Amino acid sequence: MAETARDTALDILLDIEQKTFSNTALDKGLRKIQFSDKSERAYVTRTVEGVTECRMLIDHILGRYIKMKYDKLRPIVRNVLRLGCYEMLFMDSIPARATISECVKIVKKHNMASLGGFVNAVLRNLDRELQGKLGETENDAAGDSASKGDAAKNDISENGQAEAGKSESDLARIDRVAEIFNIDKEYIKYSTPKWLYEYFVKTFGKDKAERIVRDEFNDRGLVIRVNSTKTDREALKERLKEKNIRFENGRYSENSLILKNIDFVRRIPGFREGLFSVQAESSSCAVEALQIEKGMKILDLCAAPGGKTCYAAELLGGTGEVISRDISEEKLELIDDNIRRLGLTTVKTEAADATVLEPELKDSFDIVIADVPCSGLGVIGKKNDIKYRILPEDLKGLTDISKKILDNAVSYVKTGGRILYSTCTINPGENEEVVKKLLEEYSDPEVKGFTLSLLTERLFIQGIDETDGFYYAVLEKK
Repeated sequence: MAETARDTALDILLDIEQKTFSNTALDKGLRKIQFSDKSERAYVTRTVEGVTECRMLIDHILGRYIKMKYDKLRPIVRNVLRLGCYEMLFMDSIPARATISECVKIVKKHNMASLGGFVNAVLRNLDRELQGKLGETENDAAGDSASKGDAAKNDISENGQAEAGKSESDLARIDRVAEIFNIDKEYIKYSTPKWLYEYFVKTFGKDKAERIVRDEFNDRGLVIRVNSTKTDREALKERLKEKNIRFENGRYSENSLILKNIDFVRRIPGFREGLFSVQAESSSCAVEALQIEKGMKILDLCAAPGGKTCYAAELLGGTGEVISRDISEEKLELIDDNIRRLGLTTVKTEAADATVLEPELKDSFDIVIADVPCSGLGVIGKKNDIKYRILPEDLKGLTDISKKILDNAVSYVKTGGRILYSTCTINPGENEEVVKKLLEEYSDPEVKGFTLSLLTERLFIQGIDETDGFYYAVLEKK
């Protein structure tokens, strides 16, 4: 039997449940249907991202109609129900009867005919409770476009994958659903583990905490960074206008553009010619803060997928050298792909363990970039299963691995050189507190033979700064 878009979405959801990262699972699934109709890709993208984002809310609602323990359901049945519930709550253009019928068919297709009646009953009970309660919202026409096959609101990740369209109408609909089902707990409403929501409240205050968890459902568009070695922002704008792609200038970087109506990144004019890269403005700002000068020698210790490496090479303008490292050949392939596409000739990639000190590299580089492993709290909107995977102990501070990487960065940079320390988290324990301790550790020249000073630091908070959550600090070795 031919596989439908719902089958594809279900396969991806099952893959995610088997602990595959959501962005990886979605990318793999979309590649399998990359030649399918645009409406099918849009449906798969929207439902997979939507179910993942709203999983706690959906499971809470479905639990009202299921007597047995929800986690005891067969994975296929559980995810078919999630898929059906999401359609009924958020995709008005699909009639409930069609959703229910197709969900029952999928279960039967998987040799579970005896459970078809169970799926039918659960979803029909949900449909009865929703009758007449989900009217149109102010932005429903735009927010429901992906369900109708218009992928204009879809975002694209750094590896070229389409992500589900997210709009203010999604937030309006979440508010309405919470009202219908009398859900007054914010952490359930925004599908954020209770402990994590409480952490946000404790760290940032209730108002900012709500803006942070709501931001996951906002569509900020696709941010691209112009490759200044091949073109400029104005010239790229003209290429985009020719294809009727809506855009606006970046908010923080003069080399950034924010695109609005994108289906697949590889189809954007100029992608194959290497005229741009996909990179969040917060990450671009970190590289710009280094004030890179022509002829510099730069080491990027944890480089994949290569955004900072490539931007550094572009700013060098064909001079100097960038050594771009990561631990596996698989990760290096991502960097190499970007280097080739962008036409960068001064980048050398190497497989290396950044935690292992190499004495021969001591005092060798003008700049060392250390984008260390972290909790990822700043990119939940792009990798929306992070919130379900993270544990309280993950927020206690810098891991031993990250500390070794940072110490090695200090060793490798020349006196007078700079270190970029960055993370994609908003946890102070992995950001400001780390830098404070590092400065204290390297404060006495009699002990280390040199000192470190803080040149600049910046924290971007999603939902407040209109970009990914991100932290960077630029340190100078003296």
